[in-house]
Amino acid sequence: KPAGMLSQQDDTKEPSMVEYVIGYLLEKGELTEEDLRTFRPSVCNRLDKNTSGIIAAGKSLAGLQELSELFHDRTVHKEYLCIVKGVLREKKHIKGYLYKDTKQNKVAIYKQKQKEAQPIETVYEPLEDNGEVTLLKVGLITGRTHQIRVHLKYIGHPLVGDPEYGKRHSSIPCSGQMLHAYRLSFIHPKSKEKMVFTCPIDEEFDRVLHIARGK
Repeated sequence: KPAGMLSQQDDTKEPSMVEYVIGYLLEKGELTEEDLRTFRPSVCNRLDKNTSGIIAAGKSLAGLQELSELFHDRTVHKEYLCIVKGVLREKKHIKGYLYKDTKQNKVAIYKQKQKEAQPIETVYEPLEDNGEVTLLKVGLITGRTHQIRVHLKYIGHPLVGDPEYGKRHSSIPCSGQMLHAYRLSFIHPKSKEKMVFTCPIDEEFDRVLHIARGK
């Protein structure tokens, strides 16, 4: 999914990843207009509008149900790449409690359990830094709304370019948050094979990374 595209349609009715998946399957001949009367393919996981990367979808009812169950049971391993402000040099497993304000579509992190707050766990591993920003590999143990963005801000290292949870990074201009879903892996429910899928970073993430490496 490119940054700037919704995973699923909202009240704006602008085209989302779901419509692009359906269009792709129609073009490939793997779906017909007649099929759409009884079933519409859909995505199994969602990425924030301004997050790029790999997203899973079911093109049949059985496929959608089985994939969705894997995500629900948290047996899908999701890994992300992100660029954050500041320097991190140790791999860590961080925990907290996330509260979602549904009216404002924003979330907050607390150290201790709060009413209606859900437990979260995030693992990160620094890959490289330039003394100013750090490229991280991030794994989600739980998958809550805006989890990576707000959890990293909570520890003092917000994402470069994140307009909601940290001021934009002045020395590296960019069009949005530097967050990319690059890897999904899971055990196939039928064959029991380990399935691994990756997605290369998009042009904007690559551009910002090159700028950071040149500093």
